[in-house]
Amino acid sequence: MYKVCENVEINRVCKLSKGEFEDEYLSKGEPIIIENAIDDWPAGKWTLDSLSERVGHKTCNVRWKTNTEEYKNGKQYFIRQTTLKEYISDIKAMNAKAKSSYMAVQNMKQTFPELLDDIKIPEYVGKLHGGPFMWIALQNHYEYCHFDPDDGLLIILNGQKHVRLYGCDIDSMYPNPKGTKGRTVQSGVNFDDPDWNMHPNFCNAKCRYGTLNSGDMLFIPAFWWHQVTSTQTTISVNMFFGDAGENAFIAKVMEPPRWQAFQYWLLNVVEQNRNCDSFNRMLSRLPEALVNFLKNQWYNTPDDAQVARLQTVVMEYLNLSELPMEPSSGRNPPCLKIRGLVWRS
Repeated sequence: MYKVCENVEINRVCKLSKGEFEDEYLSKGEPIIIENAIDDWPAGKWTLDSLSERVGHKTCNVRWKTNTEEYKNGKQYFIRQTTLKEYISDIKAMNAKAKSSYMAVQNMKQTFPELLDDIKIPEYVGKLHGGPFMWIALQNHYEYCHFDPDDGLLIILNGQKHVRLYGCDIDSMYPNPKGTKGRTVQSGVNFDDPDWNMHPNFCNAKCRYGTLNSGDMLFIPAFWWHQVTSTQTTISVNMFFGDAGENAFIAKVMEPPRWQAFQYWLLNVVEQNRNCDSFNRMLSRLPEALVNFLKNQWYNTPDDAQVARLQTVVMEYLNLSELPMEPSSGRNPPCLKIRGLVWRS
């Protein structure tokens, strides 16, 4: 019988200075749960009813068919639009629609700007890459395992979640094939019921687990796999960030242990673009395209040596000995672009 070889609880602290966070967790890529982290946030008083009253008229994107095996494996979901009030009404009724729906990664600046003053960007955030985003999940919602290409903070405002984190390893986590849509890379493993015949190497995975309660903040290191289950109906927010500076985050993720996962993520994006008409024109100016892509994702600028290293990774993957010669009259090369940010099929 297979089993995960290591199962270790995530450490918890009550207070953590910015310096301690950077030295012990951010730079080392170690997860940590910070308790009572939002005592001074007005958002800590949010409830389903208060949100419905304040912003229930707003239209939001809701994932649906989230109770399928395809969703649990990160392979497929769809988007429907509804008002927040209607979504919350379904959640409170715990009806069939609610059990197959999830309001995920809702950009607060775009959808709920009137709530932004209730959120404070923690001092741990060196350079914000994206967010804050709001999530509202029905009890027992299972979110597929994936990794993000950024350091992240997940904050529980009301409710409870159980989290399972795994390091940056690729071989034991069975990522979906390159070219899968979206900004994340998803694991094909169902962590509640692993198929050991299909995923025998998963027994080598090392799990960090923990329970997040209201007021808790979880640091998820960049390129760490994570699977989250809402053990109660939960309101949460998250944000993506990196180290302060113009190159520090790129330098960090281009070294072990993150380097292998970073390569997989980059090549997943390359594969997303492979069938686009502009692909060869983008390749003809690959160094420029890589610089622009990373500036857009992380507000970091790679140096010449880093660009050359990434170019080699892409060329070796595409089995190219030299870049194609394609006419391109524009000031900038065609974009290397993440495809399928909204839906996945």
